[in-house]
Amino acid sequence: MKKKKNFNGHFDVKKTTEHVNILLGSDLELFIDPFNIANNLENKIAKKVYFRSRSFLEKLNRTYIVPNDRLNGLNFLSHLQEANEYGFGYSKTNKGKGIGLTKAEVIFDSLSSNLFAREGISITNEAHNVLLLVKGIGPDNMSDTLANVCRDIFAEFTYEQCLLHGIATSKVEIEYYDSNRNCWMLKDAHLPSFLGKTIILVPKFLIGSKRAYTSAFNWFISSNYLSKEILNGNLKSDNSKGFINRLKNGTKRVIIKNINKHFKKPKGELVEFVKKYNGSLLEFQMHIKNNFPHITEDQLLLMLS
Repeated sequence: MKKKKNFNGHFDVKKTTEHVNILLGSDLELFIDPFNIANNLENKIAKKVYFRSRSFLEKLNRTYIVPNDRLNGLNFLSHLQEANEYGFGYSKTNKGKGIGLTKAEVIFDSLSSNLFAREGISITNEAHNVLLLVKGIGPDNMSDTLANVCRDIFAEFTYEQCLLHGIATSKVEIEYYDSNRNCWMLKDAHLPSFLGKTIILVPKFLIGSKRAYTSAFNWFISSNYLSKEILNGNLKSDNSKGFINRLKNGTKRVIIKNINKHFKKPKGELVEFVKKYNGSLLEFQMHIKNNFPHITEDQLLLMLS
């Protein structure tokens, strides 16, 4: 089997890099992860991406979702075009259509169906909360959105990496979301290419795999909130017999697995937990930081092979 070319190999980069070493001509099943962005705001790139994406979502929600202006909202989202420069996603041949009109409709309709977004609650102005709480918006759609909105930020990072490693670039025109003007803009960037296709690189620490955030949040709520209510007798259920195990010394221990199985909610209903348990979103964000490690070098090497 012919080995696929990767960026570092093709451009003769032998040092360890800050950027993800992507395949050329094919996608890696990786995504720009908004939880990794929100949890690394001490980094200047993560900070820029976080505030840019928040500005974009605030504009989308306030101007189009809350008043249900679908026609203009779809026009606003239609700028989210192919993000194939990044080499991330599910497409094996790197020919995905990015957001496109159909996915623009999915994003608009998904946000319109979400209680928080529809009521203009600021929670859904943050990309990681949208990924967690909005049914229909998964890691691929969110990654594509961030790639488009922050294209200039990642293009600047790419150019810096090319200067560092002596990689040739050429001038191309890119589109991005300008948070100062609150509109889509064009600008020139200097980027590398392969077989006529522009390449944009992303820092490793911002990348994640397809994480099951819905399951993780359900387990987090069961472990940190529901279990305490059950122990204190503040939460009753017809099926509560299997929730507590009493040890020989009289100590009570909750059975998280059974609690989670009984109370877990689908993605579209997680807002009920957020409304009931104040502060749970921020605590969950920190839980992700402490318990979901970044993609390792060994994992990346395995994906490249």
